[in-house]
Amino acid sequence: MQIQSYSRYLPPQLPTSQTAPKMVTGTSLELPKPDTVDLRSHKARELPADAIEHHSAQFFFSTEINERLDKIFADKPPEARKAFDHILERNFFNSQSTYTDEERAALVEVGLTQGKYLADQYMADEKNAAEFLDTLHLLAGVAKTRKVDPATGSVSYVELPQKPQGAPNDYVNPSKLMERYDPEAYKKMQAATTNPTEKVSMLIQFVKKLQHRPDWITQYRNEQATLLSDLKNTKITNRFENINTKDTTEFVRQMNTLTEDASFSAITPLLQTNLASFMKSLVKKTS
Repeated sequence: MQIQSYSRYLPPQLPTSQTAPKMVTGTSLELPKPDTVDLRSHKARELPADAIEHHSAQFFFSTEINERLDKIFADKPPEARKAFDHILERNFFNSQSTYTDEERAALVEVGLTQGKYLADQYMADEKNAAEFLDTLHLLAGVAKTRKVDPATGSVSYVELPQKPQGAPNDYVNPSKLMERYDPEAYKKMQAATTNPTEKVSMLIQFVKKLQHRPDWITQYRNEQATLLSDLKNTKITNRFENINTKDTTEFVRQMNTLTEDASFSAITPLLQTNLASFMKSLVKKTS
């Protein structure tokens, strides 16, 4: 899984036509007295509450998943996609390292219910809504595979099956097979000292070897199909599943009420802040 981020900047430019400084000799010159400003008489400039707007990161899961999501939200208002990205960043794949397992589990549950709210509010077509909710549950399943390397602290998630755009359904990435069944050759191919021509040659040699090992391809395909099925059918207990997602007022009221339940007492502020941020992302821009 990858996160895409973009930044634009203008390089600093220095004036080129400035006159070179000259040294002046003669009588001493009186330096001008510096201007002074009493800052105590000035109030700090306050920015409007919405002057700084947060934009959620764009996640890449697989070509198939991302194209499906783009198609689902193609005819939806931009705030709907923005709210969905909010669910991914703040609920499913939150980068806050100090969150407990309890906090992460609750955020995933809240995210699933927020997704249901998006489906009810923005997806009148039942097929469209069902496809979205299936994808939402799949990604929640991916979120549940989170692992932390105790040595480095790096976070990883299971990788969804990948295939290039337009590739057949039974496509298998030869590099993945090489990594699995010939790890030494794969390690050498990935080494920085291996030149591009040699890398291509090594991959071609492995593809030739595959012609005599169809069992490797069959086994790999079966494992990928099992992985995808397991993720789609991940059992996630959602304590917010009975929330009214068809009426906005009731949705917010019931969500806030339930987060004040004794079972959430330690994380009530976290969940209510998350809900408020989600609802704010749905506000239409006026300009």
